Amino acid sequence: MDHDNFHTACDRNIAAALRHFAIHAENAVLSESRSALLVAAAVPFAGAFHNAAFRLDAGSNDVLEELSAFSARWERDLILWASTRRDGDLARAASAAGLRLQSSTVGMAIEEPPGPPVVPGGAELHRVTDAAGVACFAAVHEQLFRDSGRPVGAVAHFASPGALLAPEVAAFVLLVDARPVACAMIVVSGQEAGVYWVATRSDARRRGFGEIVTRAAVRAGFEHGARVVVLQSSELGLPLYRRLGFEPFSEYLRFLLELRRGGRSGRLAGS
Repeated sequence: MDHDNFHTACDRNIAAALRHFAIHAENAVLSESRSALLVAAAVPFAGAFHNAAFRLDAGSNDVLEELSAFSARWERDLILWASTRRDGDLARAASAAGLRLQSSTVGMAIEEPPGPPVVPGGAELHRVTDAAGVACFAAVHEQLFRDSGRPVGAVAHFASPGALLAPEVAAFVLLVDARPVACAMIVVSGQEAGVYWVATRSDARRRGFGEIVTRAAVRAGFEHGARVVVLQSSELGLPLYRRLGFEPFSEYLRFLLELRRGGRSGRLAGS
């Protein structure tokens, strides 16, 4: 595939992941129009897959108004996705409207499965197949959310039984001395699959555990019939994903619309 096709596949998969987590999360709200997909999570945490907006039609100019109305209705700060490859106009409009660039990630893709994970002695790699596995997957993220000051309750939005045990998902947990230390998952959407929620406990890093669960997830995506596996990487994760064979193809910007509490909630600058 060329970079345009990688980008199209990644966009489809991001939208599929946003839908997937929202559909399976208790008390989440999913709204979808021709222009955009919008999610409000049960917890008011401004995360890229919790309270977020993703433009579906690159030709639409209605996304910011939909974002503003959705933010006001559900009283949520929202993250707006904008890719540098197709959403330059949206990124410029978001900046002009006063939205703050919160973070950026690198879109990456791979068309062949990497080699199998090598699991060291004392460790066990498990696919999540039951409630106990879901709890282990959630436990890794709960520790990281707690340590970083993020609301631990937000983990339930993506680490629910429905989200992790669905047929289009494969999730993996690595246990060391019976303790969950790393996890990753793959969401399949047709001919593409996406890696999400790769995490390693802070006291178990620099031992290759993140690579083990990522390899397992990527290989599962191809085993599910995907022709390409995509992900969005922070700068910190780039070396790992390059080692696995992922190729960068674009960048995704994430803008924050902050709810104006005590005033005109969710209004954009100048509106």
